[in-house]
Amino acid sequence: MTKNNIKDIIDFELRQIKLTDQIKNNVRNNAIIRKPNHVWRSIAASLVIAILGGGTVFAGYQILNKIYVNEAILPALDSMQIVQINTIDAVPDEYGLIHKEYSDYNTVKNELGVNLLDSHLSDNNPYMMCHVKTDAKDFAIITVDNYILGDTDSYQFLEAENRYSYNHGTDYFSPISLTADLILSEAQMNNGWDTDYLGLYEFVECYTSDQGYIVNIVQDTTIEKDLENYISEKVAIFVADGIRYSLKGRVSIDVIKNAVSTMK
Repeated sequence: MTKNNIKDIIDFELRQIKLTDQIKNNVRNNAIIRKPNHVWRSIAASLVIAILGGGTVFAGYQILNKIYVNEAILPALDSMQIVQINTIDAVPDEYGLIHKEYSDYNTVKNELGVNLLDSHLSDNNPYMMCHVKTDAKDFAIITVDNYILGDTDSYQFLEAENRYSYNHGTDYFSPISLTADLILSEAQMNNGWDTDYLGLYEFVECYTSDQGYIVNIVQDTTIEKDLENYISEKVAIFVADGIRYSLKGRVSIDVIKNAVSTMK
């Protein structure tokens, strides 16, 4: 994978979760995280610029397939494997990357020709926003916003922001989103694909799901004290059939574990 492609993957991840003003201030006031090579230093610099300018939380990528939380390695997941996908009918951008939007997850699965995991909790959901990003050679990233709605409601599409607003429920303070990371080539397999959750994140636990997946759970944290009704964002990360999945939402540990147990 080229340096440009690594940067583009990071830029994509940078857009996924909004930062609070407090976190922006923390980034401005704290030291830059350092890695022992010049490639990572340039990536770290662009991360800080993107955070201060765009206001999103980030997950950085370097080499191999480990999961880190603030540079602390988490228990190993099952191994990622090379996956074959169909050619996507879309024009690559200036970096050779293909971006394509879809209105539902089934269409993504059918066009890519991949037997991706799915959950019955996502059935009859008209509010999904799906995106595929790939270089059609080494990697593909599938994201599905509003994948599991739970008891959230009153969805309204905000055209200017290209997203849905909603009212939180009792069990779901937000819908659960889905991300799937696919390795497409031997070269990418040899390079690997690490994920590093940086900033206000902490490791919660590692467990084995009902289906036998090894699952790591991390959550965001806050430096604010005594926040009323604060529900941390949980991220459940696991590998199934060589594909790495992440389920993410502001829900309880029990709710995110239940979502994982329905992924078949």
